Amino acid sequence: MIRETLQFFASLRRTSQFPDPFAFNKLLHHLINTNCGELSLKLLFHFISKGYHPHPSSCNSVVSFLCKLGHLKHAEKLLNAMPRFGCSPDIVTYNSLIDGYCKFRDIRGACLIMRRIRVGECRPDLVTFNVLFHGFCKIGMPKEAFAYMGLMWKCCLPNVVTYSTLIDMCCKMGDLPMGFKVFRDMDENGVSPNLVAFTSLIDGYCKVGDLEVAFKLYEKMIKCSILPNVVTYTALIDGFCKQGMLERAEGLFLKMLEDGVEPNMPVYTSIIDGHFKKGNFDDATKYLSRMHKQGIRFDMAAYGVVVSGLCNSGRLDRAIKVMEDLVKSGWAPDKMVLTTIMNGHFKAGNGKAALDVYREILAKGFESDVVTLSTLMDGLCKHGRLYEARGYFCKEKANEVSYTVLIDGMCKEGNLSEVEGVIREMLEAGFVPDKYVYTSWIAALCKQGKFG
Repeated sequence: MIRETLQFFASLRRTSQFPDPFAFNKLLHHLINTNCGELSLKLLFHFISKGYHPHPSSCNSVVSFLCKLGHLKHAEKLLNAMPRFGCSPDIVTYNSLIDGYCKFRDIRGACLIMRRIRVGECRPDLVTFNVLFHGFCKIGMPKEAFAYMGLMWKCCLPNVVTYSTLIDMCCKMGDLPMGFKVFRDMDENGVSPNLVAFTSLIDGYCKVGDLEVAFKLYEKMIKCSILPNVVTYTALIDGFCKQGMLERAEGLFLKMLEDGVEPNMPVYTSIIDGHFKKGNFDDATKYLSRMHKQGIRFDMAAYGVVVSGLCNSGRLDRAIKVMEDLVKSGWAPDKMVLTTIMNGHFKAGNGKAALDVYREILAKGFESDVVTLSTLMDGLCKHGRLYEARGYFCKEKANEVSYTVLIDGMCKEGNLSEVEGVIREMLEAGFVPDKYVYTSWIAALCKQGKFG
């Protein structure tokens, strides 16, 4: 087809004839769709230079092509030049440009084009607003989105794409009440919610731990004959696992299989992590085996969960074997995995191996963060090496955990003369001592017979 298209254009150039606008437009579309967009651009400008007046759709195709490449200024120049070619830009032209600016996160540019539409002859349509809302959603600009929603009502009615985009934005920004309000408005205005609207809210409520609302939305989704997808199930299963409600999570896993939805890595990771945290080692390994049979390869999050679960179960040797498999699979262990292995060595009573892992963390170019330092300090303190642990304490990186670890170590060493000063320093840094701090302090005072 490309060959025939090129032969057609070659014959036109030889005879100095102009192509039929509709046939020309069809052929330009074909060239762009077959990755010959630059050639379509050259052909359009060749004929225009000879005095040809193209159909607006031909220019629209090229504008859209330029926008996809990110050549937004060139696309806008072509739009501005269209009247000189004997055709005027229509709403499709403007929509392509707005979409281009939004995709490349230039919301200001998109809004300037929108302003041009409003003062020009074109009238913004549903696509215009939906494209703009997607842009606002990507950047996280709810106020601007709802301001344009008011303008939209004057031009056209919002549809399911409009509402689901706004709901998704609200949920991703943590404003669930507003997301739910948009969901209710959608229903009241006679627009049926779609998969995106339901899943966005379900995911949002699962993330904040409100599983009751999330599950009611899931049930309503089923009643509306909308089948949940893997994203919906992942959100719910992860939510129940994080709350320790593994029976509910496994029930959803089975329902997922009944619906013909194939579990993915995040689903398995959530269930495996949930079982490890409950101490259900056999159940965790059962899902690991099932995942392998399904042919799913581990990602870094899954490796982290398995290494952590094995270490916490006292199976350090197996955790190290998993980390070796990680390396063989082409992954490089991240700081979190290495920190977990370091902690596992401390728990196994091997302080030297733990410190070797800490040196490996630094050798790999990772910067010691508060988690790594707190883990290191905790391990050293529990091995009676308070002096070394204090050497790793860093005020600039400290948080509640760091201070708690240090204070607990000092209390266990019976070094109470400085505890009050460290607690005061903790308060000055803006951290509130929790019950573990006071429990350690009280236990140490009691041990020394200081009851008054």
